[in-house]
Amino acid sequence: MLIAICALMTALGGFLYFQFAIPQTSKDLPESFWTAWTFIADSGAHASEDTFRKRLVAVPISIGGMFFFALLVGLMTDAVASKVDQLSKGESRVLEENHTLIIGWTKKTIPLVKELAIANKTRGNKRSIVILGDAPKEEMDGDLKQNLPLPDRFGTKVVTRSGSAASIDDLKLCSASLARTIVVLSPALSPLKADAIVIQTCILLANSPEIRADIIAELAELDHVSELQGIIGTLLPFGQSKMLKASTSPYMRRRKMVPVATGDMALRIMVKRALEPGTVEVLKELLQFEGCEFRLKYWPELVGRKFSEMIFLFPDAIPCGLRKTLPSGQSCTLVNPPPETVIEEGDRLLVISENDESYKPAATLYVPPHVPSLTTKASHKKPSLNVLIVGWRNDLDDVLRLIDSSVSRGSQVTVLSIVKPQELLEDDFKLKHASIRHIYGDPLSLKVLKELPVEAFDKVIILMDEDKGPDLNNTAVTAMFIRHIQIERGRKDSTIVAELPTLEDTALQEVHGAWLDDTVDPDYLQAMVLANLAEDVDVGSVLDKVVGDSQNTMVLQQVTSYLQGDVESEKLTFWELQARAVQKGEIIVAHKCAANGNQWVTNPPNKSEKLAWVAGDELLVLPRASS
Repeated sequence: MLIAICALMTALGGFLYFQFAIPQTSKDLPESFWTAWTFIADSGAHASEDTFRKRLVAVPISIGGMFFFALLVGLMTDAVASKVDQLSKGESRVLEENHTLIIGWTKKTIPLVKELAIANKTRGNKRSIVILGDAPKEEMDGDLKQNLPLPDRFGTKVVTRSGSAASIDDLKLCSASLARTIVVLSPALSPLKADAIVIQTCILLANSPEIRADIIAELAELDHVSELQGIIGTLLPFGQSKMLKASTSPYMRRRKMVPVATGDMALRIMVKRALEPGTVEVLKELLQFEGCEFRLKYWPELVGRKFSEMIFLFPDAIPCGLRKTLPSGQSCTLVNPPPETVIEEGDRLLVISENDESYKPAATLYVPPHVPSLTTKASHKKPSLNVLIVGWRNDLDDVLRLIDSSVSRGSQVTVLSIVKPQELLEDDFKLKHASIRHIYGDPLSLKVLKELPVEAFDKVIILMDEDKGPDLNNTAVTAMFIRHIQIERGRKDSTIVAELPTLEDTALQEVHGAWLDDTVDPDYLQAMVLANLAEDVDVGSVLDKVVGDSQNTMVLQQVTSYLQGDVESEKLTFWELQARAVQKGEIIVAHKCAANGNQWVTNPPNKSEKLAWVAGDELLVLPRASS
């Protein structure tokens, strides 16, 4: 359009200049067109005209040229401003690949980005993070800048885009087809509605032939984890078989979809914190990326060797399982497998180590000295406890099973909630070791709490109302009331653990510490679990086994169960202690020793150092599941 206007002005001006301004004897039409163009391009070019007739034609052409270039500049300015606005609103396609795509803008998004940034720093990755959220881009960028400034990102590039995961165009905007991992976060809705959206998003992603990334689906309901796995196994193969005919992508059969109920995982950790505080100290280190963590790695030189050899082959790591490939092509995780298990081609060794480069097989196998028989020596007995759970969850039955697996017969679990007892659990739900008592009442009511024998409870677990969100005041006040009543009635040693978000106000945090033994931030824990899965999706099956009511769950043991005879003290290296644990079908992953400052040490760096082990020292072990 602009070229046409310019050509028209040049032709018309040139013709007028040729017709009226040039003498008949020296007329040159091409020269007239050039002269007209100079008047348009340079508004001062007409000043050299020496006759009135030439000036009469030149001045209007120059004025027209000024208007033309003003229009041109204006259009160019609008185009540049529009492009800048488009970039600021995130309407351009992300130019990233092998990145982590986070779908959803929730309370867990920023903690998840923070954990992934730490993982990039400690693992030497340069993996970008792309966020697709339903909030405006300016709002997401502002929250990131405020809560996770650039220095805290350790060089990790974070890009945001506003849109919906249900839109193929928005997914293309985030270069989903080039992503390494896609994390679908559960939206802040009721559990059933949130899971419906997540499942729909996962089905859409799984049916997109160009998407090759592993997909991590965060679900609110534990029951929906198995349901989504069933959908993946039955419905998707039909749609994928059609897509495979139309696509030659090698990634279609290799990508994985891992549904995970992170809320359930956070609850398990909270219960462990109340029952076995040392377990959670180690577990938090394993979930973070700044210490030891679970790692899976393939070692071709170990193929054909037995797992029993692995335990004493790595001086800088603790082998604790295998990720085996089944003949069907599927994989399964074996935590502390039988010692005669043979490592086959494609199997990955599960270890606890500081990083991927910090460990490797030793040239020679450590041969433990004579190990005294400990088969008749009983392990630490499970305690008989009286536990109070304040609050309600849809998956409360899973929490109760975990408590039941950690206590002895005669224990009791009391549930105080505003949910009626008949709505809490199935009628046929029963525990093996503990009895269940339901009390209908408001936990914020001091009258209701005073009617309870709160002084009889050894452990108190306070949950946030998932339907109302994290109400800081309700949870803290309930804890304060319970502690006050207990002290009034002479009980001071009860453990109270509550779900509370991390507070920026340190003064308020200290106040809460006056009546709380510990707080657990569910969003932070869930973000750590998701970050571990984003780095390696197979870690999810490991966490599910070691934190739960399975036979492989981490167990706290007294070191006296591993000492020779009836002695109360013995000097042993970690290797020697590990050999005794292996005899009992266990693997030691961490210890707390008085000779080592009574601090929990995961994957001890010097396993040949002799320490004096005494009564009161503790070990964290992974038991072997009975066949």
